[in-house]
Amino acid sequence: MQETLRAGDRGRAVRELNENLRILGYEAGTGDRFTQATARGLFALQTDRGLEPTGKGDSRTRSLLSLLVCNDPGEAFYGDADGDGQLTVKDVGIVLRSLLTGKRKRVPTVALDADGSGQVDIKDALYLVKCLTGRAAPKPNAPWIDPEMGVGEDVQKAVQEAILTVSPLRRQLVEAALSFAFDPHGEQAAAFPKSLYVWGANLYDPDMSLHCPTSASIELLAARKPAFFSGGRREMMLSALQNAAALGDSLSGADCSGAVVGLWRKFGLVDGKFDAVANRLLKEPLSYPVKKEELLPGDLVGFDGHIGLYAGAGRVVEWAGGAYGCQLTRLTGRCCWSFTEKRLVRMQKDFEAFTRPFFFIDGGAKTGYTN
Repeated sequence: MQETLRAGDRGRAVRELNENLRILGYEAGTGDRFTQATARGLFALQTDRGLEPTGKGDSRTRSLLSLLVCNDPGEAFYGDADGDGQLTVKDVGIVLRSLLTGKRKRVPTVALDADGSGQVDIKDALYLVKCLTGRAAPKPNAPWIDPEMGVGEDVQKAVQEAILTVSPLRRQLVEAALSFAFDPHGEQAAAFPKSLYVWGANLYDPDMSLHCPTSASIELLAARKPAFFSGGRREMMLSALQNAAALGDSLSGADCSGAVVGLWRKFGLVDGKFDAVANRLLKEPLSYPVKKEELLPGDLVGFDGHIGLYAGAGRVVEWAGGAYGCQLTRLTGRCCWSFTEKRLVRMQKDFEAFTRPFFFIDGGAKTGYTN
């Protein structure tokens, strides 16, 4: 990853650069060409992340881009000094300042202890640098004990009551999504998700068939995106597929935006060729802002680079990441069951964007339902 990519370059490295920019919601070129759109996307990313805004794909920018794409969205990890759920050079600066000035009162030790050693020293700054350059991966923080464990039946009843009060279209969308979701608060611990998180996949393909990954497709993705499949994710996914096959079943898979797109395809709200990343789905003209307290089942929630489907009663169906698959999480205080670490994880970020899909507003749905 030493080569600096710039306008006019072509090849597989440029294709991956464009794909990663698009996944994170930035402007990007098409195919394997480094265009002005690619440069503008890189410039915006570099500006947002505190790098020198050159518009070129240098090794530092490309390493950071891969890290942002490969990390499970919002999982808490050691060394996230500014608490934004992402690893940037700003975190390194905060760790170094804490060592030089001794001012750590406003930053929890776990947010400075990048290598998870239990103490804050220069090794933490060095470990963060390794993460930013792709030579190491952020370490997840300590296990989270969730105060709402054991309330699953109450939540399921509340969700069912909520979806009975809305239109048939909303109810059908949510019920379809719920069929894929594992409830970390109400179900017994399971070995595998009900639906895998598969990077770049839509839940329903253009021909409206359910997308079911194979062992070969997982191996191919793992070769392309090794960091995304690290930490036991690859092994867990392959075992899940083998287990499903042994039971005579097929296991579905999608990423967060691909799940929403797939459900919209399935219900004829968009055509089979429609596709969009999370940030685009959360913005006009595909959806319009609503207040958090105005959310109805079937609306969308998310934050930068991630999206979920609101199920009602303060719960969200989301394809949360490689270790989690599809889960029923809380609107505030998100927790997911890690199928690789066999523990509940308190996610770093809560949902910040609350929107209503266009077809609930302008009557664009073929079914005619508008609310």
